Amino acid sequence: MRPARSFRTAAMLTLAANLAAACGGAPVASSGPDKVSLPLTDGLTRGKKPAAPARQSPPPSGATKASPFPPVARAKLANGLGVAVITARALPIVQVRLFVAAGSNYGAAPGVGELAAQMLKDGGTRALSSNEVLRKVETLGSDLSVRSSTDGTVVGMALTRDKLDGGLAILSQIVREPRFDGGELAKLKARATDEAEDAARSSGNWTASHVVWSELYPAKHPYASHGLLPSQIARVDGAQIRDWHRRFVVPKNATLILAGDVDETTAKAAAERHFGAWTGGEPPKVEFAPPEPPAGGKVVIAHRPKSVQSDVLVAMLAPERRAKDWARVRVANQVLGGGVASRLFADVREQRSLAYRTSAQVLEVTHGAQPLVLYAGTESGKTADAVRGLVENLERMRTSPPSPSETETARRYLSDVFAIRMETIGSIAEMVVGQEELGLPDGYWDAYRKELRETDAADVAAIVPTLYGGEHLVVVAGDADVIGRDLARFGEVTVVDPEREFKVVKTIPAASAKQP
Repeated sequence: MRPARSFRTAAMLTLAANLAAACGGAPVASSGPDKVSLPLTDGLTRGKKPAAPARQSPPPSGATKASPFPPVARAKLANGLGVAVITARALPIVQVRLFVAAGSNYGAAPGVGELAAQMLKDGGTRALSSNEVLRKVETLGSDLSVRSSTDGTVVGMALTRDKLDGGLAILSQIVREPRFDGGELAKLKARATDEAEDAARSSGNWTASHVVWSELYPAKHPYASHGLLPSQIARVDGAQIRDWHRRFVVPKNATLILAGDVDETTAKAAAERHFGAWTGGEPPKVEFAPPEPPAGGKVVIAHRPKSVQSDVLVAMLAPERRAKDWARVRVANQVLGGGVASRLFADVREQRSLAYRTSAQVLEVTHGAQPLVLYAGTESGKTADAVRGLVENLERMRTSPPSPSETETARRYLSDVFAIRMETIGSIAEMVVGQEELGLPDGYWDAYRKELRETDAADVAAIVPTLYGGEHLVVVAGDADVIGRDLARFGEVTVVDPEREFKVVKTIPAASAKQP
């Protein structure tokens, strides 16, 4: 035990010495310089940091990439079905789209086309239930998509090259021999009703857009119902859906688009095998009455109680989609509200902080004049100022037309974005669908892009008075109790209730001194 006691004794003596030194005991002898010079740097810095180089302008943009649209080979079967083929061998994939020129509100009543399109997917065929259809599609390693727009219905699939025949066989059954099962229709209508009620309750953008379309187009126009209402859904029945299919889904009203690893000969032969026996008469003629230009000084509020935000739309009518100066329309609108380089973004959002998002967009339709809509999403307290900001920028387009620099930026973006739009063969197939829906000829995308590049500031200045010179409609989705009086400075305010199918609940007289 003696060694252990010696160790403890030595440790205790050392601890006592340290405590004595800490408490001011006798100094401990040391050696070294009396003064230590501390370094002036941390040892990492090497002398004075050089000044940053002067900021330089970015190099000029290079030449625009050509990116021509791939050629489209056309054929027509004896029954009138159009076939469009785009060959691209990069991957063993074929994108399939069957386009039918029948929009969501074509037919006997609003919503018949939209629900009928969905029933092509959900209703099954004469030989297969809806679940069996989807299982067959899954065994091909694919997915079935169906959508309905203002002027078209599209059924789509993506297939590997070796599964093309199997996919077209199923697609042919879906389009030619739909079951339109009553039970499936009841479930679809219930889902659609729930979605419509939820949108009316919770989506300011949906409610404001619904008002814009119903205000710009007469009541029975196919474009007047943007977003179905519960009462419209309730009135759609199986007989109307079958009638829509019989009249509109006929070969002379359809185009089969095949894009990818397939050549023209193979595509036409496959189309003939699976769609050659398809029969049907002439598609019906749909009447498109002229839209109703907005009356000056009209304001509509889609009332959303307790909403702390407002969706602001200022709407007017733009020239029809096939207008010869369409490229100029797009450049002008890009300058106004087409992105972060636009006037709306720079002024309404950045300079004046009146909105967290802004835009100006033409809502493209096939027939007649189209809605042109300026948008601002803002706080309730800034709603009237946001409206004024949008309107002031409309007027500024007329008094201060786009400069050469603004025009160059806009046309360059619109032209160069084509390389991105054509990034996949699926995107290219969708662009051909767009041609079919809007009635545009083959070669259009290249010609349009050329027109964009040739558009200058004088061309844009010439279109501005026509584009932005008419009256406009103000529509706001927000809390009418908070914003109604302030919006009366722009004209008489009509307040509608989206949850009661946009029934008018009150009007607010125009303020005596209206502001622009």
